[in-house]
Amino acid sequence: MTSQTKGALLASALILLPFAGQAQDSLVFATTNPEQVPLNQGFLIPWAEKINATAAGAVEIDIRHGPMLANHSNFYDRVVDDVVQISWGLTVFNPGRFPRTLVSTLPFMVESSRQGSLALCRMYENGDFAAEFGDIVPLLFAEFPQASLHLNDAELSGFEDVAGKKIITSSPAAAAIVGANGGAPLSFTITEQYEALQRGAADGTILNFTAFPAFRLHEVTTTHLVAPLGGAMGMVFMARDKWEALSPEAQAAIMAHSGCEASQRFGAFVDEWEKGAMAMVAGQEGHTVAHASPEAVEALIEKLAPGIEAGFAKRVPGGAELIARFKEELEAAE
Repeated sequence: MTSQTKGALLASALILLPFAGQAQDSLVFATTNPEQVPLNQGFLIPWAEKINATAAGAVEIDIRHGPMLANHSNFYDRVVDDVVQISWGLTVFNPGRFPRTLVSTLPFMVESSRQGSLALCRMYENGDFAAEFGDIVPLLFAEFPQASLHLNDAELSGFEDVAGKKIITSSPAAAAIVGANGGAPLSFTITEQYEALQRGAADGTILNFTAFPAFRLHEVTTTHLVAPLGGAMGMVFMARDKWEALSPEAQAAIMAHSGCEASQRFGAFVDEWEKGAMAMVAGQEGHTVAHASPEAVEALIEKLAPGIEAGFAKRVPGGAELIARFKEELEAAE
C-alpha cells in the first residue's frame, strides 16, 4: 500500500469520527409553530437550551420551527415514525388517540394553567394515562387556559347570544355548551378558523386567548365573553424506544428540566401568556371583552355540568374515575 493510499484511508477514517465535543445523540425537536410564537420564545426554546447546557455534549436538542416537519395534526405520527424525535402537540387535535387526556377539556374545573399542568403531570405519574402513552414518554405537560366565547360582529352579553349561530368547538364539552344554548357546534382545526370566521362559515369560536396573536383571530372576531368553558392538554414528548436508547447521562440532562415541577412552571408561563394575549385583544379598536358573572357561570354549571361529566364517563373507559382523579389532583395542586 502506497503512502498516498494510506493517507487517503486515514483521512476518510477521521471524517467518520465524531468531532470533539459533538453530542452523542442529536434529537430534532419540532415545535410545530412559527419561531416568533410566544410559546417558543418564552418557554420551549429556553427549555431546549437549558437541556443542551446541562448535557454538556451527552445529548443535543436541535429545535425546528414551523409545520414542515410536524404540524398540529400529525405531530404524534412524526415522533413515532422517527421523522422527529421530540414534538409539542395538543391532544385535543388527536382525540381518537388520546381520549383519556380529554378530561383536561372539561369545563368549570380548572382555575389556572399552573394548577392544571401540575394535576395532569401527577395523573400521568399515577398511571392514569398509561393506556394511551405506551409508545411515548411525556416530558412536559401544559393545561391550556379555560376557553372563552368569541363572536364576529355580533352582540355578546351572555351565553344565550349563541342561539342560532355557528360556533367552532374543539371538544364534546364545548359542543354541548353551544348546543344547550341554541347554537350549532362546528369543527375546524386551529389553522382553518381564521378563514371560516372571515367567510362567515362560522359566527364564532370557543377558544382561549393564547391562540389569537399567532393565528390573527382578533381580525375576525369582535366580541368576547370570558368564561371557564374548558381547556386542553398540551405536551412535549418523545418516542419510548428513542428515549430508552439514550445514554443515562442524556436522560438525566433532559429530566433535569422536565417532569412535574417543570410542568408547573410551564403552566405558570401559559397563565401569563393568556393574560397578555387577552390584554392585546381588549386593546384592539372595536373589540369588547366582558366577563361572565359568577351567577351566570353557576347557572351554566348547574344546567350542564352533570350531563357533560356523564357524557365523558360514557365515552371514555374509566371516565368517571378519571374525572374524580382530576378533581383530586386539581385540589391538591391548589
